Amino acid sequence: MNSFPMNTLPSARRRALLQLGAGALLPQASAAFAQAGDYPRKPVMMIVPYTAGGGVDTLVRLMLPALTNELKQTVIADNRPGVSGIVGAQYVSHAAPDGYTLLAGNLTTNVMNGLLMKTPGYRPDKDFVPLALVNSFPMVLVVNPNGKYKSVQEIITAAKADPDGLTFGSSGVGSAQHLAAALFQDATKTRLRHVPYKGGNGTMTDLIGGQLDMAFEVAPVAGPFIKGGRLRALGLTSTREIAALPGVKPIAQSGLPGYEMVFWNAFFAPAGTPQPIVDKLSKAITDVIALREFQDKMNEMGAIAGGARGAEFAAFQHAEVAKWTRLVKSADIKPE
Repeated sequence: MNSFPMNTLPSARRRALLQLGAGALLPQASAAFAQAGDYPRKPVMMIVPYTAGGGVDTLVRLMLPALTNELKQTVIADNRPGVSGIVGAQYVSHAAPDGYTLLAGNLTTNVMNGLLMKTPGYRPDKDFVPLALVNSFPMVLVVNPNGKYKSVQEIITAAKADPDGLTFGSSGVGSAQHLAAALFQDATKTRLRHVPYKGGNGTMTDLIGGQLDMAFEVAPVAGPFIKGGRLRALGLTSTREIAALPGVKPIAQSGLPGYEMVFWNAFFAPAGTPQPIVDKLSKAITDVIALREFQDKMNEMGAIAGGARGAEFAAFQHAEVAKWTRLVKSADIKPE
C-alpha cells in the first residue's frame, strides 16, 4: 500500500486523520483504566518458586489472609519450585500482565539467577515490575565456641596471615551464605576456602563438629545453635541489630565499615502491568507489612520488615544488581 508524508495532505484532512488516530487509541486506554478501576475481579495467584514449607512459602502464607483482606479478593499461593526458583519466575515472566499472577521473588530469583545462570529463561531486571520489598534476613557470622576465633578482627587477621587456610561452609555456589563470605573476602582483601554443601544442615553440623572454621547463616537457622551455646556469633551482616539476636553487633561496627549483605524477599508483577494495578498492589502489600502483627513476627523470625515500593524499591533492586554484578566478576564466580 502506498503511503504519503502527513505534511503533504491538506490541513483539514490531516487534522481529521490525526483525530481519527487519537480516537482509535481512546477505547484501549479506557479499557485499561476500567480494568484497573475494578481490579481485582477474581482471585490473585501468588507464585511461590520454592517448595511448600520453605522460608518463602512460610512468608507468603503468613501474609495471604491480610493481603486478601486489603484487596477484598482471595490471594492464593501456588508453589512452582525448581532450579533455584527459575521455574516459578519463568512462569510469571510469561504470564499476562493483568495483576492476577504475581511472583514471590527474592535476591536469588530477581538478581543472582541473571548473574549465575547462563540461560535462566527470563530477564530478572526487565521481565518484572517491582511491587514492594517485603523483608530482609541478615546473616550472622558464626564459629565453633570452642575454637580460637572470638572476634571478627581475629578472623580477618588469621585470614590475612594464611590465605585459603580458613574454611567456610555454604549451601552451594551462589547461595546467600556463599555471597556473604565472598563480600567479606572482598571487603577484607582476604581469601577463604569455600566448602559447599547440599543444603544448610551439613554446614551447621560440621561447624559444630569442628570441621569448619566459620560460616555465614541466616538468623532463623543459626539462632537456636547460638542460644544453645553450640555456636558463637561474631557479627551480623546487616547494618543494624535485630531483636532475635540481642547483643550481636553488625560486622560493620566491628572494624569493617560499610559491610552489608541481606537476603531479601519481595513481590513482583509481570512487566507491562498497568500502573494503576501496580499502585494498588504495592499499597496493599505495604499496608500489610506495616501491621503490628507482621512487624512482631518479623522480629521474632530474625528478619527486618521491608516496606519500600515504587521508585524506592526499584532503586534498591538496581543497586543490588550493580553490587552483585561487580562482586561476581571480582570474585570470579562462574555462571552454571
